[in-house]
Amino acid sequence: MKLYIAEKPSLGIGIAEYLPGSKSKGNGFIQCGADTAVTWCFGHIFEQEDPDFYTPDDAPTTPKGKKKWRLEDLPIFPEQWKKRAKDGAKAQIKVIRDLLRKASTVVNAGDPGREGQLLVDEVLEELRWNGPTQRILLAALDEQSVRKALASLKDNRDYQNLRNSAEARARADWLMGMNLTRAFTLRNSGAGVVSVGRVQTPTLALVVARDEKIENFKPKNYYVPRINAGFWAAWELREDCEGVDAEGYLTDRKAADRLASRAKADGKASVKDFTSAEKQQQAPLGFSLSELQKVCSAKLGMSAQNVLDAAQALYEEHKAATYPRTDCRYLPEEQHGEVGRVLSGLAKGGFADLVKAADSNRKSAIWNTGQVTEHHAIIPTGSMQGSMSPAVAKVYEIIVRSYLAQFYPPYVYRATRALLTCTGEDWKATANIPVSAGWKAVYGMTEEDEDNAPGQPIPPLKKGQVLTVQDVDVQAKQTKPPARFTDGLLIEAMSNIHKVVEDEAAKAKLKETSGLGTEATRASIIETLLTRGFMERKGKQILSTQAGRALVHALPKDLTDPVLTARWEDALSSVSEGRLTLQQFEEAQRKFVLRMLESAKVTTLDLDLGQALSGGGKSSTGKTRGKGKKAGPAGPTCPACKKPTITLNTKKGSAFFKCESCQSCWWPDKQDANTLGTKWGDRSSSR
Repeated sequence: MKLYIAEKPSLGIGIAEYLPGSKSKGNGFIQCGADTAVTWCFGHIFEQEDPDFYTPDDAPTTPKGKKKWRLEDLPIFPEQWKKRAKDGAKAQIKVIRDLLRKASTVVNAGDPGREGQLLVDEVLEELRWNGPTQRILLAALDEQSVRKALASLKDNRDYQNLRNSAEARARADWLMGMNLTRAFTLRNSGAGVVSVGRVQTPTLALVVARDEKIENFKPKNYYVPRINAGFWAAWELREDCEGVDAEGYLTDRKAADRLASRAKADGKASVKDFTSAEKQQQAPLGFSLSELQKVCSAKLGMSAQNVLDAAQALYEEHKAATYPRTDCRYLPEEQHGEVGRVLSGLAKGGFADLVKAADSNRKSAIWNTGQVTEHHAIIPTGSMQGSMSPAVAKVYEIIVRSYLAQFYPPYVYRATRALLTCTGEDWKATANIPVSAGWKAVYGMTEEDEDNAPGQPIPPLKKGQVLTVQDVDVQAKQTKPPARFTDGLLIEAMSNIHKVVEDEAAKAKLKETSGLGTEATRASIIETLLTRGFMERKGKQILSTQAGRALVHALPKDLTDPVLTARWEDALSSVSEGRLTLQQFEEAQRKFVLRMLESAKVTTLDLDLGQALSGGGKSSTGKTRGKGKKAGPAGPTCPACKKPTITLNTKKGSAFFKCESCQSCWWPDKQDANTLGTKWGDRSSSR
C-alpha cells in the first residue's frame, strides 16, 4: 500500500480528492481504492523534550513538580536529542503507526519547505519507518496542480539537507531559549522571566532602536530657494555655500533669502542643460510572502499574521492561490504555458475586463527560472472553491491584480530635466509626465510611483536659451525622523537587514538576502513579542514597551544584534544547500551559548518584567497575553530565590503571590496581607 502523510487534514483531503479509486473515510485517514491511503498530522505532532528531561534527577522541584532553574545545571546540552509526542496527538500517531505497518511506500506530503519536510520526516523517524519514501511538492491545491504533482513524485532522500536545516533551526532555538532564558532570569533580581530568543530578541531590538531614534530625533529647519521661469526650479545645493551645514542642509534663512533676492534682481536664467525622453517602467515582480505582507499592511492595515492567515486560506481552503510561505518573486519560464488556463479562470471569477486587455503571450521579467528558489512567487491558480471572507477577498484581489499586470505593456512616461543657471547658481526642475498607462491600468492609474516627481509642465528648451525669472520664493522645510514600524515595515526590515543597518562594516558582511527568521516564521515572531508585552500596537504602528526596552538594554549586544542573527540565518541556508552540516551548525551554536552563559554569570539585572509577561492586551490574533492574570504590584521577596514575587488573582478574584523564578506560590498572610502566608502545597484546611 502507498501511504501519503500530509502536514494537516486540509492538505490530506486535497490530495485524496484527486487520487484514483473509490474514497472511504476512516478514523484519521482516507482510503483511496485498495492500494492507497492518505493520513495526516496536525502540524508538528512531535516536539523536543523539555530541559527537565536532561537535568539531574535529584534537582529540587517546584510545587507543580517541575525542576527548579539553577545556574549549576547550565549549560543544558543534550548528548542525544529526544522528542516526545505532543499532548493530544497520541491518537493520530497510533493511526499513522498502524497504517505504516501496512505500507510498502510512504509519500512525504508536508508543505513544500524546510518545516514541512521535517514535520513528516520526524514522524517517520520516531516511528522507525525504513521503507521507500517519496516526496510530493504541492505549489498549489487546485486540480491541475495536484494532478501534476502526483505524476512527478520525487525521492525523499533528495531533501535530506532541507530536513537538516529545519532540525538545525529547531535545535538552535531550543539551545538559546532554554539555556539563556534560564541564565539571565536567574541573574535578575527583579520579577518576571527574562525571555531570550534567537530571532525574537534581535527583532525586538530593531523596534527599540527605531523608537529611541525617533524620540531622540531633533528636527532641523532648512530652506530651499526657488525661481519660476515659467516653471519652478529649485536651487542646487553647494556644500561650500554660506549657510550650508555639515549634513548638507541650507539652514540659514537669511542666506536662502539672499539667493532668491539676487535671482529676482538679475531677472534672467539661461538653460545650462535640458533632457526630455520617454522612459518605461515594467510591472513589479510577483509577491513573496514578505512583500505581500508589506503591501497589505500599507493598503489594508492588516497585520502580518492576518495576511499570512488569508494567504494560507487562499492556498488550502479556496485552492485559489499558490503556496504562500515563499521568499521568491519570480516564476519558472516553463510555467508560462499555463497562463491561458489561469487567465480564463480569472475571467470567469470576476476579472473579465482586465483579462480581455491582457496579452497572454507577453513575458515580463517575472519569468526567470534561474531566480526561482524552493518556491515561486504567490500567484492565483485560476480556480476558486467556497466563499471568501471580506479580508481574504481583499488579499486575493491584490494577488490577482499583481499577476494580471504581468501581461500588460510597460508604463510609459516622459522624464524631463531642466538645469538653469542664474547669478552663477544652478537651479533644477524635473517632471515625469504619464504617456501610456500600461500595467498601471490594472490599478486604475491610482498608484503613482513614489519615485516619480509631480508632473509640472516643462516646455521644450534649448541649451543657452534665456528665460525670464517671473517669481522667486523660499520653501521652509524640516527634517523628519524615520517612520515608526508597522507590520509591513517591520517585516521588510526583518527580510532585508542590510537596508536598516547603518554600520558600513557590519553591512558589508551581509548578503542582500540576509534576514531575521524566514517567510514562515516572521509573523509569529511579531505576534509572540506582542503577546509577551514587549511590543504593543497603536493603530497601524508597532511600538516597544518599557519592558521591551529594559530587556534589550540589559542583554549583551550579541543577543540583540540583528546582524549576527541574520548571519546565523545565512548559515541555516548553507545547511539546506549542503554546504554546512547539521552537526557543524549545532556545534557553532553550542559555542555561542557557552560564551553567552559566561557573560550571564558576570551580569546583574534588575528588571521588573512580571507586568509585561502577565499583563493584559491582545495580539492581532486576539490572544490575551500570559494566562490572562493581570499582575499587580511587586510582592514580598521569595525566601528561596531572594527575588520579588508578583501579585496575581485566582479565577475567583482571590489575591496570591507568585515567584516567577521558582514558580512557588503563597496566599497572603491572614494578619498582614503584604507578607507571605501559607505556601501552596502546604495549605491547611482552615484556608
